[in-house]
Amino acid sequence: MKKEKSLDRVPKPTPVGLGSNQLRTSRVNEWLLFVLFVGCYALLNYGYFQIPDDLFANVIYHHGVVTICADLINWITPLEQVLAKQNHLLSAKADLEIVRGCDGAGVLFLVVSAIVVFPSKFSRKLIGLLLGIGLIYLLNLVRISALYFVIAYYPVWFMVIHTYLAPTLMVIVGCSYFAWWAFGSMNKTHEPA
Repeated sequence: MKKEKSLDRVPKPTPVGLGSNQLRTSRVNEWLLFVLFVGCYALLNYGYFQIPDDLFANVIYHHGVVTICADLINWITPLEQVLAKQNHLLSAKADLEIVRGCDGAGVLFLVVSAIVVFPSKFSRKLIGLLLGIGLIYLLNLVRISALYFVIAYYPVWFMVIHTYLAPTLMVIVGCSYFAWWAFGSMNKTHEPA
């Protein structure tokens, strides 16, 4: 008489993919990356608010934003005769003041934080940071120049564009840039079809 094998003695198939310890480690790593991202963003934001307002208005905004935007506007439309004074774009039609928060810093901090914590080679991160900072800076110059024309010619649209449309577009471009950069940073392990 043969004894039947009990079902509990049959070896259970091992799951394909991550084991429970690996899955737990993966989740911990994801949370760690998230905490590092938030910490990096908070640190950049904290440093940003430690810079005195006078330094922003008279030096950073004047030389880094306002004079460039005034030159760009005057190059595109010379009849505007826009002047750069401290943190203001001035003309006979408009006075656009650049203040803290209107400089694209929030989007810049998102992109920088995401690139810094993303697992990639240092050289790739450095290239990503340089391109990302340049992209956000140029995009912000275009945004501020466009806002000048909005306040000069369509002032009723200024609040909607300044408060909702332009910041949303900047965040979308910043996130799209990061996604493009991140997918380029991942190892290419795809098998040919």
